[in-house]
Amino acid sequence: MKKELTTLFTGRHSTFLPEIDSTNSYLASLLRNISLPEGSVIRAGFQIKGRGQKGAVWESEAGKNLLLSFLFYPSFISPKDVFLLNKTFSLAIYDFVSLWLKKDVTIKWPNDIFWKNKKVCGILIENSINSSTISSCIIGMGININQKLFSAELINPVSFWMAKQKEYDLDELFNSLCSCMEVRYLQLKNDDIKSLDEDYRSVLFSLDQWKKFESNGIRFNGRIQGVDEYGKLLIETDKNEIKKFDLKEVKFVDY
Repeated sequence: MKKELTTLFTGRHSTFLPEIDSTNSYLASLLRNISLPEGSVIRAGFQIKGRGQKGAVWESEAGKNLLLSFLFYPSFISPKDVFLLNKTFSLAIYDFVSLWLKKDVTIKWPNDIFWKNKKVCGILIENSINSSTISSCIIGMGININQKLFSAELINPVSFWMAKQKEYDLDELFNSLCSCMEVRYLQLKNDDIKSLDEDYRSVLFSLDQWKKFESNGIRFNGRIQGVDEYGKLLIETDKNEIKKFDLKEVKFVDY
């Protein structure tokens, strides 16, 4: 029996488009002209110009995956605490993927969702900030579900099908995802920051494991210790130093 949509508001206002440039761009353009209820979703069968972090491109076969953008209004969050939104929604998608793939799911800082050492979901969060509040938050994501083949250029993609060798009903998974998003968002709204912080740290990819990293062309051994309040990655080096890195300032040399 399919899981029905059981949310209070997330996914209740949903639009499906067979083909679109980008769900994030489409949703942002809608917001410039009309008001939409919190929890609204734009979902696509195919994205011509799917976007990732820092201009990266997201590849997806038509009709095989979940490609969508959610809208929330987290005006109760201060702009200085904006990384809380990343923690909240990364955890929501982590919860969703874990529900279906059961184990070996982690969050690769800041918000890629991994199964084992492969990427199953990419997330792009775009916030509109007015003076002292975050007026809106658009969370775009591509979750690899039924795709069986990926371009050779992609380093480490994986899909639900590749993990479990079975096809999934996208509508059923959409309803499940909406529930996970709402639960974590309400946790944030209820100011349960401590749990969000602890949960996010506990599921970080390669936490406390010695790995090889590279920053500014220099390679070093280190182990991830968590993130600071601004979302910078904390890495302990083999010289017993704790170094902080912003997005794109450090990368894994090997997984």
